[in-house]
Amino acid sequence: MSMMNREVAWRIFADEFNKSTLETGGGEERTPSYLITPLGAKINRVYVVGVLTEIENRGTPEEPMWRARVTDPTGTFFVSAGQYQPDVATKLAHMDPPAFVAVIGKANIYRPDEETVLTSIRGELVKEVDEEQRDYWILEATRSLKERLGAVNEAAQMEEVSTDELVDLGYDLKLADGIKAASEHYDSFQIEKYWRVLEDALMYVLPEYEEAGGLEEEEESTEEEEEIEDLVLEVLEELEDEADGENGVEYDTVMEETLEEKDISQEKFEEAVNSLRNSGKIYEPVLGNLKRIY
Repeated sequence: MSMMNREVAWRIFADEFNKSTLETGGGEERTPSYLITPLGAKINRVYVVGVLTEIENRGTPEEPMWRARVTDPTGTFFVSAGQYQPDVATKLAHMDPPAFVAVIGKANIYRPDEETVLTSIRGELVKEVDEEQRDYWILEATRSLKERLGAVNEAAQMEEVSTDELVDLGYDLKLADGIKAASEHYDSFQIEKYWRVLEDALMYVLPEYEEAGGLEEEEESTEEEEEIEDLVLEVLEELEDEADGENGVEYDTVMEETLEEKDISQEKFEEAVNSLRNSGKIYEPVLGNLKRIY
């Protein structure tokens, strides 16, 4: 009796993973299901590395259902583990955020209603890693992203996306199938957006990338966003030094101090906080509080 091939675990950024709304396969027993991303990645399993920022038990003490947030430079993965993933559930229960972690798991889609699609990872393995391993994963994920961008760029030139033509160009059949399916489901490939995601990720681990001319000159708005993010971190550092305990600083307090330091809108402050959360620089140790990740 032949054994089923184990699915390759994709290295993929949270931004692309969380924008995925198409699921295929899984109709018959032992037939794998796949999450098709906007760039055609045909995902059954994923391997992600990022900062574990939050863990909560959404079940009961007797039957726990652990839910964790793991951030990469582009967004947040939601990882779950319960009675059917006892090893992962046990490890999550004993982890202390913030920490660098590696997660392998199955891609999962949940549809609470007709208009909402939520993605998550059903954990198969989780372990603590170091910052160097996280940075190496980012480079692996950018390589994978670059390949898909090349493939969808070819597909975008076709009058009708063809799996056979993509395979003839040297792309893997599974990727070609995924790109074909993505072209029929999503409004567009958003190639420019994901080139920006790739470049931002490279800048995160390779600051010299920008200095070497890998990016066009930053617009003034982007420079302002970075300035506000730096200010939020400075204010948070000062407030944490004054605070007592490990629960961080209240969101409203950080906002008031930041707006007092710089004449900006509340909306821009909120955008800066969301960006810092997504890049793994701050997190919420308790609901409504902010704390830096060292």
